[in-house]
Amino acid sequence: MTESHLILIVDDSLTQLAVLEDFLRASGYAVATAQNGMQAIASVYQSPPDLILSDILMPELNGYHLCRLLKNDPITKDIPIILLSNLIEPHDRFWGKKAGADFFLEKSTDLHQILQAVQTFLSDKPKISPAPFRPHKEPKGKDIRDQITGILDRLLYESTISNEVLKLTSLTHDTNLLAKELFGFLSIICRYSAAGILLREGNEKYLLCLQPTEAVSTRFVEQAKKEMLRDAGLDQNSRVKYRFVLIEPDHVTERAVPTTFQVIKTLPIRDGNELLATITLFESGKRRLTDGMRHALDIIADRFLIVARYLKKIKEIENVKADLVSMLVHDMRSPLTGISGFTDVLAEGILGQVSKDQRDALKNIRGGCDQLLQLIDDILDYSKLEAGKMQVNLSPLDIGPLVHQVVTPLATVFADAGLNLVIEIPANTPQVLADEKQLTRVFANLISNAVKFTPKRGQITIGALPPDCCPDTYGSRCLCISVTDTGCGIPVEQQKILFNRYEQLPTATIYRKGTGLGLAICKEIINLHSGEIWVTSPADENGECGSRFTFTLPIAPEND
Repeated sequence: MTESHLILIVDDSLTQLAVLEDFLRASGYAVATAQNGMQAIASVYQSPPDLILSDILMPELNGYHLCRLLKNDPITKDIPIILLSNLIEPHDRFWGKKAGADFFLEKSTDLHQILQAVQTFLSDKPKISPAPFRPHKEPKGKDIRDQITGILDRLLYESTISNEVLKLTSLTHDTNLLAKELFGFLSIICRYSAAGILLREGNEKYLLCLQPTEAVSTRFVEQAKKEMLRDAGLDQNSRVKYRFVLIEPDHVTERAVPTTFQVIKTLPIRDGNELLATITLFESGKRRLTDGMRHALDIIADRFLIVARYLKKIKEIENVKADLVSMLVHDMRSPLTGISGFTDVLAEGILGQVSKDQRDALKNIRGGCDQLLQLIDDILDYSKLEAGKMQVNLSPLDIGPLVHQVVTPLATVFADAGLNLVIEIPANTPQVLADEKQLTRVFANLISNAVKFTPKRGQITIGALPPDCCPDTYGSRCLCISVTDTGCGIPVEQQKILFNRYEQLPTATIYRKGTGLGLAICKEIINLHSGEIWVTSPADENGECGSRFTFTLPIAPEND
């Protein structure tokens, strides 16, 4: 025979080693041997074999470790490895598979079955010239350990990246925070001018997030948005709903504001043919990604698929739950309406005279029915908003007249509560692009909350800031609108959860409790307008804290 495959046999049993070596040489194969995993590593890198037969239970480096190390090295990952062992429990095969073994055989297996397995793996491999016989040379321990250390360092690096990305699954309840944490991790891995993510949040619903790491222009932001939507096969004017969030970085690099940019890396996150997310890195200068950065980004994309799948499953469950809740709550409306109607009939004495105490009791019943009906309306509306089934009809709108329209019917409420209302909306405030009905609901909810939490002789201020005064907008065309009260204020730890559904302040016990959905509905409505809403508790000149609810709305384009 002039040509043959090289097989490396690894076993600490000299008897087993001799039996397999003699048998495979007789079958026409070139054979190299090693008595432990350390020797095997040295042998593989000195003269790469076509196949490895390895025992599992060995000193210094067992078969599982040997297999995992070789399979995680790009140079040796394609070498077939057959593990031989007396271990016959199912979990032994499981660990062998997780280590990357191509096949698993018991040591008691007939030699001809081992030969058959070897022939199966080597049938398509090109043969090499037979390796000349040379006595085994004991490898230098330092060289082997350096090689293993290099492989382990890379494994540690890759597993660290993987673990950091998988931590994001705990943030799928808040996709804005998820995107921010991802950007924070990306900034550690490589350098770029801006990072963006297009993340699918539901059926035809997407989150489009962008975080610059340096000062950028409005044009930069708009072009980046268009680029990401185009890469995902979406259009800004399509029926697909997306909300845009511009995230302020923790640290901004001082560089000249760029006029152009280029995409240096796009990472599509696909589950089969379905696009779940796209991560895009932009660069305005001449920086390029190194091979190490590209490798790290590929690992991030691979692990982020798990996060995106998890988010998709959560959204599917939420949609099913929302549909079920909507159906149940909708069916509650009819009997409640009947109870409310008959309560009015009884209170008016149509079915017979009632006493004052009875009338007061009926009034309490009617009040309870009204609260339940309000809760039903809130739950139905929130379910529609969350499932993306509520539409907004955007049109140019003047904020000033809308605010006056909302507060006029509340004049007696302010008077009875002894509150002072101040409206600070300049006459030249630009129009916003909004749905009048939905925006009215946002104002009504925020003003109603301010009335509940502001003590007598307090003040409620409704204001609007021009675009150049809006914080952290990077020049984007939006208007900041705020509703400020002089109430008890909101602790910082509660500010973070206040917009979650069914959340209420502990201090609400001294006021009339609401449904706990009002602010969650406000948040969803503002999101539909591609805006943001948040709360702060700033101190006034007297050191007293109140609450300021601020939200942004896009400014309507000027007529040509």
